[in-house]
Amino acid sequence: MMDVRKGKFPDSSRVFPGTISGVRWKLLAGLGGLLCMAVLSSAVAPGLSPAAGGISPVYYSRFSVLTSPGPETPSPEAFRLIPRLIHANHKLTRGETVRTLASAYGTDVRSLQSTNANDFVFMRYGLSIRVHNGIGLLYEVTGVNETLNGIASRYAVGRDLKAFKEEIVQENELPPSALLTGYTFKKGDRVHLPGVYLDLDTYRLPFRSFSRISSRFGMRYHPILKRRIFHQGCDIPMPIGTPVYPSRSGRVVFSGWKGGYGNTVEVRHKDGSLCRYGHLSHIYVKAGQTVQRMKTRLGKVGSSGMSTGPHLHFEIITPSGKAVNPLSKIGKR
Repeated sequence: MMDVRKGKFPDSSRVFPGTISGVRWKLLAGLGGLLCMAVLSSAVAPGLSPAAGGISPVYYSRFSVLTSPGPETPSPEAFRLIPRLIHANHKLTRGETVRTLASAYGTDVRSLQSTNANDFVFMRYGLSIRVHNGIGLLYEVTGVNETLNGIASRYAVGRDLKAFKEEIVQENELPPSALLTGYTFKKGDRVHLPGVYLDLDTYRLPFRSFSRISSRFGMRYHPILKRRIFHQGCDIPMPIGTPVYPSRSGRVVFSGWKGGYGNTVEVRHKDGSLCRYGHLSHIYVKAGQTVQRMKTRLGKVGSSGMSTGPHLHFEIITPSGKAVNPLSKIGKR
């Protein structure tokens, strides 16, 4: 063995020939930790602007589609620089629109609408939405045993299934073997389906334009009954004769006089929910007729039934028969 006085290994190393002593091992482990910290610190790119958070694409590239989302408030600039698909949550700030968000994150409006199942008719401050830098639907696996073949078959409308599966595998960096075996996703996985957009069939306000809501959903003092009762819809004051359109496409299940609602039209939708339009002055549709969202004229605004002036009573009822706040459903299903 080498003599320590000559700058060589101490005698203690003789116990384990060919190995590093305990002291030197601790020293090397410490240096390794410092090196890792230096690598992470190097992810802060000097070339990025403060708006990007000073973080380079190297840092964000860890957040792939099939892993947990990135930072809560991601940098749009970093999203545009990263060549792979990533996603995260974004909290809306004042002045932001779906168009500005799509441009900032390097995607398009329909991709964000499809991913969030929301037309974003109303952009509420503080709302958290899912953003990504791909083009198409970012699908969230909500069930168990969902397979690549099953998801691809469901969304490959008008497309070659084999080619579509290859696109999914490539876009999501799945193993090539996924094309040969029954590849199964885990619940909570997010899968990018390139070029896929959803027909959201969401609720819209039943007018081309409107100015205000005169009576909202919830408890209120009834102007005619002179007592507090629960208002199951919202009242939208409009001039008499203003055209009323379907909030969603569906089939007319009632058309006629309905007590305090006056002249009323009820439209049932394919998911079982129902929209009620009351106090009309004129009705254009009949029961059994199919109507299209914002295209078919249901009737005209009036003041029929128990009403104090021209307005539309607009109501949304779930398949279970529960009335919900119509304003909370606009732009959604």
